[in-house]
Amino acid sequence: MSRLTDRLTDQAWRYAMGRRFEAVTDEIFQVIRWVLVVGFASYLARAHDILILHVTYWALSALLFGYIASRFLLRPEIGFLGNPEGRLARLAQSALNFLLCVVVFGLTLYAVSALTGAIAEYRGAL
Repeated sequence: MSRLTDRLTDQAWRYAMGRRFEAVTDEIFQVIRWVLVVGFASYLARAHDILILHVTYWALSALLFGYIASRFLLRPEIGFLGNPEGRLARLAQSALNFLLCVVVFGLTLYAVSALTGAIAEYRGAL
């Protein structure tokens, strides 16, 4: 218990923890913001069957995919294979991260679609 108290009173440790917490909350906020924007575009496309709204929805969805891809591919990858040795192992590692990115994107779009469909139905737009 005294070790925890010592850490909580250490300004450098508190600053480092604050920066980590801020980084995590910033990433969560970015994802929520993107999902809300894509969800609103999806709702508008469902409520008003106009081509430009569908194009806007898919363009924003592509940007959401780019954001998710930047999290899983361009920044340090998730180490599915540990520390892969060799070109083929690194390609497999990148392929697994890309697959994870596609799955997360698909689940996100599915959730957005289900939510906006329910909202549109509730509001009588469909």
